[in-house]
Amino acid sequence: MQPLKQSSGLTGSTGKMHVDKIEYDQNGYGLDILRAEVNYRPAWGERSAVFREKARCLLDVSYGHGSRGTLDCFLADNGLHAPTLIFIHGGYWHKGDKSFYSYVAEPFVARGVSCITINYDFCPNVRMTDIVQQVRVAMAWIWRNAEALGVSRKLFVSGHSAGGHLTAMMMATDWASYDSNLPSSLFLGGVPVSGLHDLRPLVDIPLNDVLRMDAEEATAISPVNLPLRSNAPQLVVCGQAESDAFNAQSDLYVSTFESPDRRLERYAVPGANHFDVMNAFADPEHPFFQKMLALITARG
Repeated sequence: MQPLKQSSGLTGSTGKMHVDKIEYDQNGYGLDILRAEVNYRPAWGERSAVFREKARCLLDVSYGHGSRGTLDCFLADNGLHAPTLIFIHGGYWHKGDKSFYSYVAEPFVARGVSCITINYDFCPNVRMTDIVQQVRVAMAWIWRNAEALGVSRKLFVSGHSAGGHLTAMMMATDWASYDSNLPSSLFLGGVPVSGLHDLRPLVDIPLNDVLRMDAEEATAISPVNLPLRSNAPQLVVCGQAESDAFNAQSDLYVSTFESPDRRLERYAVPGANHFDVMNAFADPEHPFFQKMLALITARG
């Protein structure tokens, strides 16, 4: 563990939908609607680098699994008592890095929420099933080592795109069965953003060349095919301007699991495409950020 670096200073439809009936374009998931002239990563990376320089943080901490099994931890004041938000980056399970997403922590830390961003291994070097298991290892490690990290066990989990899928898989995990020393529900809330919750349609699209999923694996790691082990509230988010396929995935997740005992709020970020939604995620003036903060502070 590296030394602590001190700081210098519209609701969518929830009708039952069958995602396999959605038309997918030749790129695989409607991503051609993104504005080609906009490159999001440099701006995110620059903002993240600036924040890391001034943040009170632990960087590149190993959680002990895989070549990319590391995390960054950004500490709020009174971190041992503050709620903790864990963020899982996207990148279609085969690219991306936590270093581009430090910026998501900045507005939360400023409002008393510690944040942890994680890396994980990629397809095709590992299977999709391996990634799910690796992220479980990371979550359990964070729970066991929370005090050493300087954070509390009042955990919330969120992720974008592929990370939204992994967020839902974490909410579906029976943690006490996974490890008898863990509580049955590890998280006080979840925020899957632009998540993919039924992976079966991906088997037949060109992008599966890198994932190498067959129908059996896609079924086994699709959150909508699994029991949702947690009754903790969730904010299920997609950009209003994302493809029908992405919005259908969020609608399906909510319609599958909402019940009188479980609050799942479906929120469509007005005007946002698949990447704009992450700008809203970290904008303290945006209703999306405010909804997340309200969820976390109400329970954390």
